[in-house]
Amino acid sequence: MKVTVNGTISKEALKVILETQKSKTQIIDEFCKENKITNFQYKDSELEYFVEGKPSKPKVEVRTND
Repeated sequence: MKVTVNGTISKEALKVILETQKSKTQIIDEFCKENKITNFQYKDSELEYFVEGKPSKPKVEVRTND
């Protein structure tokens, strides 16, 4: 996650900004996981976030007639 803040801000304001960005990244991560998206890029005036992952292998169940 890359967060850019221009100027001097208080610790409380920084905490609020980071919590907001954290919630955005959680929403993005959940969406990508639910929709099996492996590469995603989000950018606005406050946050630049990339999701890069490996596609998960489908589970294969092998049954034998015993």
